Amino acid sequence: MNRKITEEETKQLFLFCRKRYVYHYDLQIELVDHLASAIEEQWKTDSELTFNEALKKSFAKFGIYGFSKIKKQKEKELRRKYNRLLWKYFLEFYKLPKVIMTFAFTLGLFLLFQTSIKSSWIILTYFLLILIFIVYYYFNFTRNDYKIKLKPGKSFILINYLKSIQISIIFLAQFPLQSLTFYNLFEKHSYNQWIMFTISFFMVAFSILLYGQFFFIPKKIKEHFMEHFAEFAV
Repeated sequence: MNRKITEEETKQLFLFCRKRYVYHYDLQIELVDHLASAIEEQWKTDSELTFNEALKKSFAKFGIYGFSKIKKQKEKELRRKYNRLLWKYFLEFYKLPKVIMTFAFTLGLFLLFQTSIKSSWIILTYFLLILIFIVYYYFNFTRNDYKIKLKPGKSFILINYLKSIQISIIFLAQFPLQSLTFYNLFEKHSYNQWIMFTISFFMVAFSILLYGQFFFIPKKIKEHFMEHFAEFAV
């Protein structure tokens, strides 16, 4: 009969991970599962091997960087996962039935440019709205809709990723600062309808991405967290 990791040994594996600077519980779970499987695989060929000996051999396979490489890989996987979700969300607006609404907004913005006496002021207004959005979001992203309050003693890579998304709103401040550059572009090319339609298209597309990144993705992260780790949320 093959030996299996006991509940006490599982606790030792969690402690082993914490002692090696792995403090995020979601990462600990993956590492403990990996180590437990590796240890049990060794016991299939050598049942006399002690738990500590098998653990030492299993950990040695991670190399000189220990668990740090696994942590970076996990963070990379999270970015890929939610970037895919963001682009899937974005592309939904260019498929039926949402594409009708998207085209209507794009066409409406284009016509507004065409009928406005000073069309370049529209882009300045747009950047002003982005600036207002940045200020609003920065001071309100801790609302319950997008915040996950944890019980003391636990941390999660997923929560850190959520915070990094929310804090990245600060980097959007550079766009309003470029408003004069766009203003000059509008002044120079406002006569070219194709350029104006392209700019209208990208303004609408950027707005969709903006909403997806700072509202849709945080909502999804919270849903996924509550699905797997609800017992750690307050």
